[in-house]
Amino acid sequence: MKKIKGSCLCKKITFEIKNECRYSVFCHCQMCQASNAEFSSYTKVKKENLNFKSKKTLKWFVSSKHYKRGFCSICGSSLFFQKKSSDDYISISTGTLNKNIPSIGHIFYKYKKSKINFSKLKKFPQSAQGYFDKFIYRIK
Repeated sequence: MKKIKGSCLCKKITFEIKNECRYSVFCHCQMCQASNAEFSSYTKVKKENLNFKSKKTLKWFVSSKHYKRGFCSICGSSLFFQKKSSDDYISISTGTLNKNIPSIGHIFYKYKKSKINFSKLKKFPQSAQGYFDKFIYRIK
């Protein structure tokens, strides 16, 4: 079975994604800007396709009324993003992965700060309301 491996910077949190994940989406929201950079790139997986090898240092921060963010308490790597009301899916920062996940679009584009030209990808001014969830990347 093909897998994609991921970890935090210090390797205290390690995990694997099997089977499939959503194509990556760039998020330009103010929370991603404050916790990562001018924008973040996330894929989304069913929790049944995520296998933690080590997660002793994984901590969660409730970043808003509806969402929480997972990070390493040792190195500070921002790894995960999840709805508080859902245990079925988890979003994973693509920078933590050992393989490229193709990008499909942008959310919260109205908050874009970067001067990088993103002309070819679909853009939503705010949330895409699940629009990108139908774009599934089969792990090879």
